[in-house]
Amino acid sequence: MTFEYENQMAEPAERWLCEQKLMVKREFPTPWGICDLVGCSLNQTRVRQRLSLKQTKPIRSQLRVHLLSLIPDKKDGKSVSVDDLHQEFEPYLDAERIERELLRLVKDRFVQSAGTDRIHKLKGWMPLHKRLVAVELKLARIDDALSQAINNLGFAQESYVGLPADRAKRLIDSSRRHDFEQKGIGILAVQRNGCKVILRAKKQNSISEKTVQTYSVERFWLPHLTSNEA
Repeated sequence: MTFEYENQMAEPAERWLCEQKLMVKREFPTPWGICDLVGCSLNQTRVRQRLSLKQTKPIRSQLRVHLLSLIPDKKDGKSVSVDDLHQEFEPYLDAERIERELLRLVKDRFVQSAGTDRIHKLKGWMPLHKRLVAVELKLARIDDALSQAINNLGFAQESYVGLPADRAKRLIDSSRRHDFEQKGIGILAVQRNGCKVILRAKKQNSISEKTVQTYSVERFWLPHLTSNEA
């Protein structure tokens, strides 16, 4: 049976991600648009490290994630002044906004004082994830699908395009296969009863948008805690 609409492909694609022990979110916002599906698995050793620091709250904004990236880790014996952080964001954000975000990070135990007007972070558990996989679903429009999947490599380690099985098989036998291989994009053949990988994505070791990746992983933090408490 063929698919009439792209959203009909979401269920078998989600099952495929779940079968790999990934937590899954649909309609996942990114700076480049909405990604149909994102799957994530967390590193349990680093989860325990984070919990030992009582950092149970998710980091709820990309600005806070970016701030944390600018603050030295306590374990490295370094710190930064609050004034230096204010200057980093001038003239885009005022000092009051930065102060509010820092206070939130302090309250949630990600940051602590390191002396007069200096701070450091408690964050030796990064990166928190083991895998981060993006899936774009398309009935056709191969060029659009490939473009979106390439954009998703800005944050995801693996990026796939999911197509109806017959179209996916025609694609893999065509000259367009080289375009996907060259960019490291995988291809899923989607059927009503499941998915099959017909071109495996190349795992990315270097991500261009680390802040976006970290924030994306944070969106799986509370679901992970909830599922483990059940």
